[in-house]
Amino acid sequence: MKPTRIALTLSLVAFVSLGTRGIVAQNSDARLKARIDSLEAGIRAEEAVRAVKRLQHTYSHYIESGLWNDVADLFADNAVGRFQDETVTGKAGLREYFMKQAQRTSLGLAKGQLNVHLTLQPIITLGADGKTAKGTWHEVAMLGRFGTSATWRGGIFENEYVLDGTVWKISRIHYYPEYSGEYEEWGHKAPPRWNVPYHFESAHVGVTIPASALESLSPTNSNIPAATRMDRLAQRVDRLIDETAVQNLQHIYGYYLDRKMWDDVVDLFTDDGTFETGQQGVYEGKPHIKRALEALYGPSPLRRGELFDHIQLAAVVTITPDGRNASARTTQLSMLGLDGEYARWEQGTYESEFQKRDGIWRIQAVHYYPKMVADYDKGWARDAKPAAAASTEFPPDRKSAQSFESYPEIHYVAFHYDNPVTGKPAQYPAGPITKVKVVPASASTSATGRVDSRTNVETMIEGLEARLNAAIAVEAVENLNSSYGYYIDESAWDAMADTFAITGGAKELMDNGVYVGQDRIRKALNMRGPQGGRSTTFFTIHQLTQPVIHISDDGKSAKVRLRLFQLGGSANGSSGSWIGGIYENTAVKENGEWKFGVQDLYHIFNASYRNGWAKMPSTRAATTPARPSRLATEFPPDRPIRSRQYPFPEIVEPAFHYRNPVTGRTPGDLLP
Repeated sequence: MKPTRIALTLSLVAFVSLGTRGIVAQNSDARLKARIDSLEAGIRAEEAVRAVKRLQHTYSHYIESGLWNDVADLFADNAVGRFQDETVTGKAGLREYFMKQAQRTSLGLAKGQLNVHLTLQPIITLGADGKTAKGTWHEVAMLGRFGTSATWRGGIFENEYVLDGTVWKISRIHYYPEYSGEYEEWGHKAPPRWNVPYHFESAHVGVTIPASALESLSPTNSNIPAATRMDRLAQRVDRLIDETAVQNLQHIYGYYLDRKMWDDVVDLFTDDGTFETGQQGVYEGKPHIKRALEALYGPSPLRRGELFDHIQLAAVVTITPDGRNASARTTQLSMLGLDGEYARWEQGTYESEFQKRDGIWRIQAVHYYPKMVADYDKGWARDAKPAAAASTEFPPDRKSAQSFESYPEIHYVAFHYDNPVTGKPAQYPAGPITKVKVVPASASTSATGRVDSRTNVETMIEGLEARLNAAIAVEAVENLNSSYGYYIDESAWDAMADTFAITGGAKELMDNGVYVGQDRIRKALNMRGPQGGRSTTFFTIHQLTQPVIHISDDGKSAKVRLRLFQLGGSANGSSGSWIGGIYENTAVKENGEWKFGVQDLYHIFNASYRNGWAKMPSTRAATTPARPSRLATEFPPDRPIRSRQYPFPEIVEPAFHYRNPVTGRTPGDLLP
């Protein structure tokens, strides 16, 4: 890939502002038309990146439910799939392959079957032509049959996508296995090398849309009246901004849930909001939702040794045509337990509803369907907890309208949105299906009247450019943060250093301190880490997911909260670990590209694969100073690490970079 510089403003600034008063008078002006054309190209490019993410997340949702027809429809007719030593061509071939992998000959899953495929940590790059794209993804698969088997499998997708007419499709899927193992073993097995040909470059990974793509995208509505055209472009930018706000809200809900921050959870709801989980009934209104949370999950705060993590994955957001409501389908993987008492896995699906009031998005209804709950020590082959019943301590306001059965029974949760390729509802197998509220997929294209002869066109275009650049920045900042996980897994220290700002970048190195500046970061990484790539006898998978991203008003910096979902261990499977934490990172725009500012990691727990998080060794006393490392002695850091590391089973609350998005409530520790 040649070095690129992307910021929509860079492609727009060449057009001279005309400063005229009315859009009618400028309708024939070539320079104004060119500027609007450029704005539309940026919108189309950003919509393409979002469409690719929607495709891949939908792929994971369809695979999980055995919707083989619909998952095949996500692919181009001549698509190619490469899976280890097998190459598959065409939609029909891919459909058969996915079914064969799941040992199925018909639509859906077998009773007692678990076929979870979690996709996370995307890096999406639009092609120079604006009509192709490449994407890197992590996958974590939880597979098995109740009473028979339980296995883990993980790897990386390096995929390609193509715009076919007006619809994005997967044109090439290439899976590189990283690890696998039976649940009852003491870890996962990994090959000596992964040899993944990553499509992205470290120096430019903070870019999703190359300037050449903007130049390649010709306008689609250039002959309609300028006022109507501007109206429609404004609606499309609104939708991009709204999608980010709703995804942030869903992810923030998960973070508040983790810490039992019940007041903040309830703040996210509308006054008439509802909360429903499985068969435990429906709670209506904020006071009842708060009491329900306390009755179902226990009072705030977390108890000593309590792990209550709810990882939010593969969110697919759909905004209604009027822009006032939305729905989101999200997968949740939970790591629950109490030190010395129990540990368990839980996996389920959200189909929740949101409402925009006074310009602020709120949760209208939480609908959560826990699909699988299993004891950590036994795994999902030997244990399956029954669906929880309604609380007797605080009964719901009304019963759930539909029944829902959990693993090992098979029960499907319908989709609020149509297949993103065919535009048709999903084809469900025989069996019980929980219905959800369906949301139309297309945004309104009717004029709204926000642009008229009195509108200052230059001001409106500048405002739309700024808002569009914020939407583009969200994807670029996620690219940047995702790259860190891939580079640390590969021990690619020089590549990692390239992603930090030259002067203000700051990187934490555990047991050492914080190093400031790209050169010092590069030196510290190479002094500390193994050389020549990852060890052949050890592996680690740093997965960064559940982003909450906020772009500054001037578009020059960003703050992002991410969850660390880490696993790894001896490559022969003789030992392994689970590690959880919270990143609170910043990013800055340097020479038109996004780079790391401050990287701030708060490690919450480190549990062995063998024992899990319910059998944790005593934590090191906070008053016992750690011995200085060789690196810290030979190459002293610039400052100490801010957060205490691995406090669990002690409970120490991580800081937040944001206030409550609805009420502005300040967290206990707010980062500057």
